[in-house]
Amino acid sequence: MGRKQKFQAVVLSIRIPDDKDRNYPDLLKRIYNLKKSVQVYPGIGMALTSFNEETRQGTISKFSIIEVDGDWFDESGFGPASEEDLNKISIPSNLRPNLISNPIYLEEKDHLVAVMTYSVGKSISPNQVEKFFRIIVSLPEIVRDFGAVQVDLFKDSDEIEALLKIETLKEVKIVVSRPNHIMDGLAKEFEAALKAENADELIRTIKSKDKDYLEPGPETQALGLLAAENGNVSVRYEDEGATVSSNSESKPLVKTVITDDAEATEIGIFQKMKEFLFGAVQENRAKAQSIVEE
Repeated sequence: MGRKQKFQAVVLSIRIPDDKDRNYPDLLKRIYNLKKSVQVYPGIGMALTSFNEETRQGTISKFSIIEVDGDWFDESGFGPASEEDLNKISIPSNLRPNLISNPIYLEEKDHLVAVMTYSVGKSISPNQVEKFFRIIVSLPEIVRDFGAVQVDLFKDSDEIEALLKIETLKEVKIVVSRPNHIMDGLAKEFEAALKAENADELIRTIKSKDKDYLEPGPETQALGLLAAENGNVSVRYEDEGATVSSNSESKPLVKTVITDDAEATEIGIFQKMKEFLFGAVQENRAKAQSIVEE
């Protein structure tokens, strides 16, 4: 047996408005062709550094952004660097250190993008991935041709169901954005209902009466599962006399694989992880549909 290796992956729901051509391979290809990087957090830049329309495979990269003009610390002198030392700094403006590159894969039919976020020490956090795609699709060059594209990390639906089953619930707030599903069913009906009212988002809030506790019904449960893919569920409940808050934003579905197989490859592991993630999304959609049909 070899040394244990750890891999993690997440899945994003990407949704193009229905008044635009919902060509998801073209969207990612256009993003790649921009050859633009964006700053997702201070000191952290990201870019889509490859994408193949035929194979639906690509690469997302993260790197450090160093502000050369700022103040520097001199470890040998244990204080601010001198002007003489600062003049020695020479980093080409086109180079970025600490490069990490991980694979992505587009499932076109369901407009899902699987992203490997951890591979043997190479880490790109789920929040960094989500923020990168949200920023890049908001660039004028993308908005012009694809409209206001929406991006969400797929949340752990088991965690959402657990939130809605808390026995001391006082408040539930569900935010569901435009689903953009190609298939028939609840999500497509929900999208049509929003469109009919020129709406882009539904916010549903229920609060308990006086000292009573909530008992979320089928409609709330189904909306909660829809929000796993394109929204958020937040709750307030009582715990030993205190009011506690929790939400699904901090609960993305993360698939983790730990293996000591010396023959295991990053691509081979990612293939299995993405199939699991796509299957989890399909299962969640079916569960939401079954709840409203009961």
